[in-house]
Amino acid sequence: MPNDPRFDLSGKVAVITGATRGIGRAIAFQLGRAGAAVVVSSRKADAVNATVQALEAEGVDARGFPANVGRLEEARALIGFASSELGGLDVLVNNASELGGIGPLMQFDVQRFGRVFPVNAGAPVALVQLAVPLLAERRGLIVNITSDAAQAAYPGWGPYGASKAALELLTRTLALELRDRGVSAVIVDPGDMRTRMHQEAFPLDDISDRPLPEVTVPFWNWLFDQTPAQISGERFAAQAEDARWLQQA
Repeated sequence: MPNDPRFDLSGKVAVITGATRGIGRAIAFQLGRAGAAVVVSSRKADAVNATVQALEAEGVDARGFPANVGRLEEARALIGFASSELGGLDVLVNNASELGGIGPLMQFDVQRFGRVFPVNAGAPVALVQLAVPLLAERRGLIVNITSDAAQAAYPGWGPYGASKAALELLTRTLALELRDRGVSAVIVDPGDMRTRMHQEAFPLDDISDRPLPEVTVPFWNWLFDQTPAQISGERFAAQAEDARWLQQA
């Protein structure tokens, strides 16, 4: 249940993609601890089941739905599951991402754009299209997870960063286009963390000095306590020391 008694999401329903590890898992736990019913999704059924069991052990109302959100039919089934099993949707967190490999653009197989962009930019839009009727009923919130690679050029990170930059522009556009329907959308950069994806990007590096995803908990407490319409279209850095949200927390 909520760590902070002021942070209560009882009665809310959230769907989180890429929710079995890293920042997605941390978000699922924080939403669940605050009282929300959460739908945990990722491609691997065993990981989904293990995450649901861990959430239920803490008293969270958790459901699992394995899905490859890059496939439209599976994305449709995921949103349909939230509707049929939990009666609606308040929060959609698009966290599932494809790294696409790290290396110079001059050596990048451009055909791999056909996997990176559909997962990192296309799937979130498809899920939003499917979820908007549910979100509109509850004046819900879309949270699209980005990276600092979307705003800065890092050697080796070009394809991933480009896909996240596309996601950021798409999110801002959605925020404007969905405003009259009462649906809000924000972009969140969780920052550098000790995650499997980060280790995959730097397989020979020791990343033990990076913080765990739980370092972002104060940010999620703040974000999900806001009126969605008042923050729609904004980009937040969950670990930034001078972040505006910290001044308001």
